[in-house]
Amino acid sequence: MALASRLIRLVCMLMLAGVTLPGFSARAATPGQAIEVVLTDDQAEVQLGPSMQSREDAGSRLDAQAAWASPAGDWHRQHNASINFGFSTSAWWTRVTLRNATGHDLERILDLGSSLLDHVDIHVLRPDGAQLQGMSSGDRLPFASRGENVRTIAMRLHIPAGQQVTVLMRLQSHDGLNEIITPRLYAPEAFTAHVQLETLAFGVYYGLLATVLLYNLFLYASTRQTIFGVYATYVGCFLLWGLVFRGYAFQYWWPDSPDFNNQALAIIVSALYMSLGLFLMKYLDTANSVSRKMHRFAAISTAAQGLCILPAFLNLYAATFIINSAIGSLEIMGLTAIITVLVVKKKSKAGRYAAGAFTTLSVAALLYYLRVLGFVPANALTDNLLQIGSAAEALLLAFGLADQMNTLKTEKLHAERQALAAQTALNTQLESLVSSRTAELEMANERLANLAITDELTGVYNRRQFNKDLAAAVALHTRHQTPAALCLLDVDHFKAYNDRYGHPAGDEVLRQIATALRQQLQRASDHVYRVGGEEFAILLDINEPPEKVERFIMQMLAAVHGLNIPHEGSPFGAVSVSMGLVILKARGASRTATELYSAADALLYQAKQAGRNQVISQTLD
Repeated sequence: MALASRLIRLVCMLMLAGVTLPGFSARAATPGQAIEVVLTDDQAEVQLGPSMQSREDAGSRLDAQAAWASPAGDWHRQHNASINFGFSTSAWWTRVTLRNATGHDLERILDLGSSLLDHVDIHVLRPDGAQLQGMSSGDRLPFASRGENVRTIAMRLHIPAGQQVTVLMRLQSHDGLNEIITPRLYAPEAFTAHVQLETLAFGVYYGLLATVLLYNLFLYASTRQTIFGVYATYVGCFLLWGLVFRGYAFQYWWPDSPDFNNQALAIIVSALYMSLGLFLMKYLDTANSVSRKMHRFAAISTAAQGLCILPAFLNLYAATFIINSAIGSLEIMGLTAIITVLVVKKKSKAGRYAAGAFTTLSVAALLYYLRVLGFVPANALTDNLLQIGSAAEALLLAFGLADQMNTLKTEKLHAERQALAAQTALNTQLESLVSSRTAELEMANERLANLAITDELTGVYNRRQFNKDLAAAVALHTRHQTPAALCLLDVDHFKAYNDRYGHPAGDEVLRQIATALRQQLQRASDHVYRVGGEEFAILLDINEPPEKVERFIMQMLAAVHGLNIPHEGSPFGAVSVSMGLVILKARGASRTATELYSAADALLYQAKQAGRNQVISQTLD
């Protein structure tokens, strides 16, 4: 709880320090007059909510002229950017006066910021009450009734030069559940930019959900594990909810079916709750991880969400969401209690993922409603907190599901290994004598095979294996035009070292150099060979550019020098090596093994002639 509290305070501070919308000039209203908003050319966007007045029409008896003539005392100022009339069967009127302070006509777009208003009548009136413009729209009418072809309800206003107009709006819900509006006034260019940016942001959001959905559908189709199908259903419901709630489904999919649009939203919300409950019960394994009472409570409250769908078919939109909210609250309480038990008492990793997802969505929802109530400023971030929170929640749950699948896979693999080990032990016990003799014979054969290809002193491959591997590498280069690299190296002044320190010390030097070289290798297909007394070879299977191979060989040179083996007979004061490197480029000319070896040997000779303790390289086309 303390972490969630700190997170809420942090996000609030960030948003309060966020983008400030363009300001506007407003004068206090005189009795009987709407508040006046002064419009100028430099205003790209104006929030109208704080300057609007509203009045209730309890019997829905007023027309535009009657509302226009209402006494000043009937009107109450709205002080927030967002306007919410809550649950009310009354009609509601709002008004605001716009004055064109320029010397030319102004064109502005009034955007109510919502796509779900049931009935909206907009009247643009002169100071004498005569109507200049009007529009009747809402999501209970076909989409074509809207003034602008955008997802929200918007209307283009024409304001004559130097004059004032009053925007009078009548809003009424279908059956009492009023939607929140955030009225703004845009210049046409600013409105186009706003719609484009908003479409891009929602496209990213819906694309994210669609990607998670398709990925989990693929997992379900390939593994047939129910949990992936349930999670895909949950993410799919979230995706559909976003498209319907934000008005894109009505705009593009069923613009002539307003009743279906409202029914679809109610049904999707119920399905969302049900799929969330089913997923979390399966993901958290509530049937085995918590008490039977807690599991049954979560299961019953989840199943009860199906009852919320019935009112939607009877066109009872508000009833659907009232029942949905009540049952959903019980479901969330039950799931929260389960998550708390798993996190606090059982230290469940799955519970921590679920707690993080729930907390993220809860914080986003809390901040969103604080924005609705006016405690947090309305801007592009706060208007879309539910989408941000839901996307974060979906990702956290997806990560949790992936982690759980990896854990189960590891446990299954461990169990299979234990079963295999037990079976092997049993077979070994039953056939102990034969297996023992067979193992001894195989070990002897392996030792013989290793002795045949391994240098006895250094433990690296010997000249016989080198000849075989070099021939294979050259054949592969010739057949498939793949790159290859051969490096020959020789210990500098090694005879002088043996003369001064003795042959046993010289043998130890060869062993240390072989170990240092082998430790530098990065691929299983790369090998070190002892091909002579103090001469070694390095055969590399490469796919990097020549420059990178040269740097790698230089690292080997440095590794030998880093041994810091004293050598008073060397001008360098320590044991060093000289190296000749030949690189065969891909799609180069064919070479024989002898030609490749001779080229590397010649480069090694050049390195010695040039002063030793260095690499001379050549790339052959």
